Amino acid sequence: MGLYIVTGAARGIGAEICRQLLQKDHQVIAIDRIDDINQWELFKLIPEASLNHLDHISCDIRKTNEIIQHIENSILFKGTITGLVNAVGVLEMGSLLNTSVEQWHENLSINFIGPAELSRWVAHQMIPQREGAIVSISSNAALIPRMNMGLYATTKATVSHYFKNLALELAPHNIRCNLVLPGSTLTQMQKQLWTEDRPPANIVNGNLEQFRNGIPLQKIAEAEDIANAVIFLLSDQARQITMHELVVDGGATLGV
Repeated sequence: MGLYIVTGAARGIGAEICRQLLQKDHQVIAIDRIDDINQWELFKLIPEASLNHLDHISCDIRKTNEIIQHIENSILFKGTITGLVNAVGVLEMGSLLNTSVEQWHENLSINFIGPAELSRWVAHQMIPQREGAIVSISSNAALIPRMNMGLYATTKATVSHYFKNLALELAPHNIRCNLVLPGSTLTQMQKQLWTEDRPPANIVNGNLEQFRNGIPLQKIAEAEDIANAVIFLLSDQARQITMHELVVDGGATLGV
């Protein structure tokens, strides 16, 4: 089966993507900046038998050259890459009026520049193969303005536009690039916004004061919902799909 590289793989959406790929007997190189393997949710999700098909790399996405070196030295890497999933990301809340240059540099480096550089390298490995798929996790916040999420929304909008342009350049090589845009999803990133152990009611019902729509389907997504969309876009079932933004938000952006 194929070899897939997944960033942001330790927990949440990235971990679930790895789990599903391993379940399909693919090989996975999982990358995350978390050093302590005991904090990787991924290893709690998969059976012991899957460990033979998994290699993990603890490295910050901003250190792209280091990551590439680790991939090249991986026991799983034989020169061919079937797919890449950019699931790494950071969410920093706050007003754009108070955002510093340092914050812009950090958020752009993690959400955009690191994934873009890794994708560029992966694309060069895929071009001689004349096949491959790259899927990047953006956000429905890339589509509409959000109060106190301007930093995150802007970096994710950059991700979306970059990968659609990259898709255009890679299309003649039969390499597809697509995006999945989640809405509110039950992950650690989402839970950091909560003040209690359960989601605030205004996530589902909306908040007029914050100019925020609710979720028409009346439920928050699970990591599995987002991973399902990613797995589809990686698969041959999506062989004629490229430059596409697949929104998985329960209708929160009203089809914008």
